[in-house]
Amino acid sequence: MKKILEVRGQQAEDILSMLKCVATADGTLDLHEVHKATLHAMSGHLFQSEIDVDQVEGTITDAADKIVDEELRQEVMNMAGILPFLEEEHKETRIDVFARLGSEFGFNRKFAKELHKLCHNAVMELTICMLRPSTVLAGRSLAGLTLKFAEGPLHMDGDKKVLAQYEGYRDLDDGIFAKELIRYYDDNKFPLPGTSHAPFSNGLKVHDIHHVLEGYPTTPLGETCIIAFDGALSNMDLGKALIAYVAQFQVGLQFDKSLPMWRNQFKPDIVIGAHERGGKCNTNFLELGFDWSDCLEQPLEDVRAQFNVVPEGMLMADPEDLWCGDMGLVGERDSPDMVTQKATWLQKMFSGLNLKKE
Repeated sequence: MKKILEVRGQQAEDILSMLKCVATADGTLDLHEVHKATLHAMSGHLFQSEIDVDQVEGTITDAADKIVDEELRQEVMNMAGILPFLEEEHKETRIDVFARLGSEFGFNRKFAKELHKLCHNAVMELTICMLRPSTVLAGRSLAGLTLKFAEGPLHMDGDKKVLAQYEGYRDLDDGIFAKELIRYYDDNKFPLPGTSHAPFSNGLKVHDIHHVLEGYPTTPLGETCIIAFDGALSNMDLGKALIAYVAQFQVGLQFDKSLPMWRNQFKPDIVIGAHERGGKCNTNFLELGFDWSDCLEQPLEDVRAQFNVVPEGMLMADPEDLWCGDMGLVGERDSPDMVTQKATWLQKMFSGLNLKKE
């Protein structure tokens, strides 16, 4: 569990004051409603407190004295990094204050420079920083993940044995983990793993398992919750991944060229609640090589209970809920919140494949 989830009392108020300082650009901006809601969600889900955000004085004065643990400092920076990307105005102004907080903690300005570049859709450095977390989310090595995605367009992927295994899951009783996983693929109209010319089904099998275990659909909000949940559970730092997803799905700053851009998809109570849920989980199933075979043959509710994946906060709360969410199928969604743009070469390359666009 991340250290920020263990903070209580005065230190919780100190951290919230630092976060409010970033949200208000050191008091030069009014506290926007989305920032207020986010700070309130952090108070409740991270610190288990009902701190009055309006009464907190935003400050980064003596931040290094108030937080001496370097790991906790990094986790505070990760939470602070979300704040500039919650509304379209004043992003860089808030990032400048974020940089000052990092300097107080003794960090260099590289993180802040990456966020400034993200504001202009220049994300090469941040993308490189995301490569290792991507291997965790996909459940395979970077080389293996790259190879799997490269095989799809060349029609070299697919595995008849794996496909037969997944087809066999259809005969299982309702409620069994693997049977629900089949419903996940069917609801999303995704080909089953093992299908030829299906790089996302083949490359993201473990990620899809996370969706079902954690109870999040393939909507922009659901994908952001997966990152938040896994970030609290993993020993690896997924903070930049969460910032990138928030930027792409909340203010339409493109981090991942294979994903569409959205606005207004960040729901503070749900996303920060996902981080809390991940922190409560007692099994690090993000470890590379984690064996899912026995889990998939058990009732899903039993596996959740065994791993302490609490039901509170799941977006898939009703058995009738669709795993594609209420937006419809990936790739066929039409919403005024979706940011339209000319297709990139990468999007064109994946055209016709089972592209997981959120």
